[in-house]
Amino acid sequence: MAINPEHLLTFIRVARLGNLSAAAGELNLTQPAVSNQIKLLTQAVGEPLLTRHRYGVRLTPAGEGLLPYAVATSRALEGARQYAADLHELDLGTLNIAASSTIAATILPGVLALYHDRFPKVSLRVQQGNTQDVMDLLLSQKCELALIEGPVKEVPIDLKQQVFRRDALQLVMSPDHPLAGRTSLNPADLNGLGVVWREPGSGTREVAKAALEQASIQVREVLTLTGTEAVKEAVMTGLGVAFLSELSVRRDVDAGRLICPALSLTGLNRDLSIVSAQEEVLSRAIQVFLTFLV
Repeated sequence: MAINPEHLLTFIRVARLGNLSAAAGELNLTQPAVSNQIKLLTQAVGEPLLTRHRYGVRLTPAGEGLLPYAVATSRALEGARQYAADLHELDLGTLNIAASSTIAATILPGVLALYHDRFPKVSLRVQQGNTQDVMDLLLSQKCELALIEGPVKEVPIDLKQQVFRRDALQLVMSPDHPLAGRTSLNPADLNGLGVVWREPGSGTREVAKAALEQASIQVREVLTLTGTEAVKEAVMTGLGVAFLSELSVRRDVDAGRLICPALSLTGLNRDLSIVSAQEEVLSRAIQVFLTFLV
């Protein structure tokens, strides 16, 4: 017969007080209920645990031997309760997320700063990559939540996708580029233009290429680089133009390091999305983080 932990807790109270009625009073139980628990525990152990005397009960040798294990069980249960409380109150835990490059560089720092200020005891773990890299991390269960940009061909049925922000791609170029003096461009102006692309798997690349294809625009691929910062540096040196998130180029445009003429090309707007398991199976750290993000 299996030993019931609650019976062990009752046994500790009886052993400490030496009286079934007193134990029942502290436990808010009836004396018959306490007696029944001790009876069931005795049956599970297979030896008498208590012996009665004039003023109450005392432990038998078998009861004396069981008591340290009962106390250890009580401490373990209390530790588990405290651990659960700490997790719920975010006095411990780990925020394990992955984010695509643009989101990781432009949106996450401010959100994480607020989150860390509110819950300083939660460890922060952020992995970064392009949209495909981040989805691979989520699907391999190496993170709990993915923040992605651009389209995802197929989200598994056991995951949910939620848009939390809108973004737009902009055509950027160096101040010395021949088109830099134009305040606006038509799609036809892009034909034959040399472009520096983000790497395959990038949401930025997928959205821009789809927009160009939809408008039947043929550009010339000059170079493919991994990451937004590398692409920006290449554009600043005059290697070509690029399509990048307005979030990631805002400071460079304001500082005059990049030029961003208006472009009447449709399809450059995109969703920034959260992909995760259903909320009921997410950790408390992730559930609370979502309230900061959305």
